[in-house]
Amino acid sequence: MKLFSRLYRLNLFATLVIFILSSVVYYLLVRFVIIDQFDGSLQIERIEIEKLAAKANRLPNIPAIKDRIISFGPSTGFEASRFETVVAYDTVGGDHAEFRKLFFSLRAGNQWYRGMVGKSMEGTEHLIHSVIGITIGTILLILLVSTTINRVVLKRLWQPFYHGLQLMKEYEVGRKGKFVFPKSDTEEFAFMNTVLQQATGKADNDYRILKEFTENASHEMQTPLAIIRSKIDLLIQDENTGSRHEKNFMAMYQAIEKLTNLNHSLLLLTKIGNKQFSSKTELNLADTLHGKLIQFEELLLEKNLSLSVQYAAVKIRMNPELLDTLLNNLVSNAIKHNKQDGEIEIVLSQPKRLTIMNTGAANPLDDRKVFTRFYKPEQSDHTGLGLSILKEICVVSGSNITYMYKPGKHFFIVEWE
Repeated sequence: MKLFSRLYRLNLFATLVIFILSSVVYYLLVRFVIIDQFDGSLQIERIEIEKLAAKANRLPNIPAIKDRIISFGPSTGFEASRFETVVAYDTVGGDHAEFRKLFFSLRAGNQWYRGMVGKSMEGTEHLIHSVIGITIGTILLILLVSTTINRVVLKRLWQPFYHGLQLMKEYEVGRKGKFVFPKSDTEEFAFMNTVLQQATGKADNDYRILKEFTENASHEMQTPLAIIRSKIDLLIQDENTGSRHEKNFMAMYQAIEKLTNLNHSLLLLTKIGNKQFSSKTELNLADTLHGKLIQFEELLLEKNLSLSVQYAAVKIRMNPELLDTLLNNLVSNAIKHNKQDGEIEIVLSQPKRLTIMNTGAANPLDDRKVFTRFYKPEQSDHTGLGLSILKEICVVSGSNITYMYKPGKHFFIVEWE
């Protein structure tokens, strides 16, 4: 749920609760005031009745009128007066209505009587309902107007925030061009934009420094590594070196070879990250794949691997060098990590889908880390960059690569948009 929606709902809920409670309190207050006025009016009626009884020394004869009830009954003595609100029948009006009644003791002709005077509250109830209806209508109108205004105003108020989020979503470290956040009159959003501007600027600067260091280090390492490898080749081929040093030289040669491959992989990742392979052309994937498989025929024969290939007429737009690297890594991995007399199945199908399966280790790779840099299964002597290179190539080429495992079989699936 968006912050704007959450804030709006909380505000709406609080407003509704306040208005409902206010309406209940207002209704009770209005009713209390009106009943208090009724009680005062009934007290006046009582005083008038007592005056008439005292003057005539008997119960007064008061004519019945609409919305008023007066009655007398015998009583054994004085009783405290009390008020009641009851539904009674109006003999004059001919209908039932809610009455406010006052019961009191009256002495006339040396005898106590229980007197009752009541007034209909029907008109008052109508008045209360009308007032409450008008109040609720006003509240709803205010709520509607307030909601509309809040939505418009809050949406406009939060616009710089969402604009900043959109810019951060589109942000790519190292991208050429100045990344500028818009100005805002709101202090908090202006502060946020300033912090984000500084953060992105620092990230770009750190990335540029790291990129330059990686490029320079990789290039500087190439020449010494090549020299060391060539010297070790000469020592291995020299008959005067002696067989007792041959194992040491071979270990040194393998270490140098691994370091060379690592340097080459890091340099390739740097070039991909720098978008140095941005040019794209339309390529026939089936022809390219067929040519790549021809290059690996000797390695396939060396492990006596069974190769099954299904081709489909698939064309993609991609950088040729990256496609060559992608297919080279996929096929070489399928061969290197296969078992003797194993199987490789390659299926090129529509829509633009390449699946490569190879038999191999009985345990699956960690699908959460398989494409991360320097991830290596146990007892692996590889650099751990091959699959991360595949992932980077797919990202910059607009394709997607996934890993899947079935008992004894490893699948890598590449899909182009």
